[in-house]
Amino acid sequence: MTTRAELRQITHDKVTTAAEQLFRERGFTATTVRDIAAAAGVSVGSVMAIGDKRALLVSLFDRAIADVHRRRSSSNAPPPTGGNVVDHVVELISPFLDVFAADVELAREYGAVLMSGNHGSTVFHGLGEMLVRDIETILRADGMNEADTPRAARTIYMSYLGAIFAWAASGTPDASESLETFRSIVSFTTQPRGD
Repeated sequence: MTTRAELRQITHDKVTTAAEQLFRERGFTATTVRDIAAAAGVSVGSVMAIGDKRALLVSLFDRAIADVHRRRSSSNAPPPTGGNVVDHVVELISPFLDVFAADVELAREYGAVLMSGNHGSTVFHGLGEMLVRDIETILRADGMNEADTPRAARTIYMSYLGAIFAWAASGTPDASESLETFRSIVSFTTQPRGD
């Protein structure tokens, strides 16, 4: 016998799957909550119990970003040592940029939703803190001063977010300019400082 919790999860999965498919096929703006309900085979009320379409979009990106973190965590790879620290940080960030590059229009909508301040995202909380810790690990492995590491990692993380928003605002599907700007910020941030 299926429990209520299992039924809620099944409904949640149907709704989020339908929302993602419709957002990608029709676009965020052209998709309505009624469309999502019809595609999921549930009522509009069931969709709204999970969230409005903006919340569903945030959930879609949060899941994709969480999947990148999960894949990284499951690989149990040690932090990179030697070589260029900038390359190591860019390598860490690249899979996250790929999430946004997969559908630039949806990424822009996601950014707009986040900028509105009406929908929270785990990207700026738990998942963001995980990424900051991963950056700290790379910086420590490169020999950065322990006192500077947390501030440098936070600066790099905020630069990564800025690069994403700048890229989304640029209107181009090519993220190379924003990635190069990010790379130069990481380079500057990780340069040894004279005392």
